[in-house]
Amino acid sequence: MWKAFTALFAINAAVGLVNRTSLQGDLGQSQIGMTLLVKDGDTTVSGHYFYAKYLKDIPLTGTIQASDLTLYAEGGTFKLHFVGNGNHANQPLNFQNSVGLAGEWSTGGRPLFVKLQITNVVQTSEDARWYEQVTAESDAAFEARVQDFKRAVLAGERVQAARFIGFPLRVNQAGKSRMVRSGQELSKLWEQIFTPAYLAQLKAAAPHDLFVRNGQAMLGDGIAWFGAKGAQTVNVP
Repeated sequence: MWKAFTALFAINAAVGLVNRTSLQGDLGQSQIGMTLLVKDGDTTVSGHYFYAKYLKDIPLTGTIQASDLTLYAEGGTFKLHFVGNGNHANQPLNFQNSVGLAGEWSTGGRPLFVKLQITNVVQTSEDARWYEQVTAESDAAFEARVQDFKRAVLAGERVQAARFIGFPLRVNQAGKSRMVRSGQELSKLWEQIFTPAYLAQLKAAAPHDLFVRNGQAMLGDGIAWFGAKGAQTVNVP
């Protein structure tokens, strides 16, 4: 991962290109996500963060000074620093060689501890859609279907959940794979697929700013993968 980060940030900055870093972690007792946009060699930062409970973007602006970031949002300030994994050979930490951010969030009262892990780094155009490699529909419309899938599965709504699946659905479980080809088949296998362990991981997953690879978007740590037609793969723990 370190070599990939270094190669990414070594690319000369081009007009309209930014390095987009996604992070996930905790702000106090709350699970949050954060996306930061930075041009190569720039010290200014923009982006947003969101609470997993609400999935609403809160704009951020800020600056980078050495290994520290100060990010301003409406109502409070993040004072963060880069976190390494011990392999940076005493070099100053930055987006190239760090694994996350840590620090505090302050609203003028007692600060809350913040710890974030970098989950993805891509170089993209400033106006690029998040899911343009997955679907031609808007980011909001695509994410709404992912969110609806999560709600339906957690509620045990079998017919409704099937609406957000692009059959055939690949189910990976206990080292084996099988294809579920219809909503009727899914209903028959429901308890085998959506086990308590699966539901626990699904409940904790934040369906927003999803990791994208090979034309699909990943929910959580791979609990499900989505294509243009809906969920295409579920991985049962």
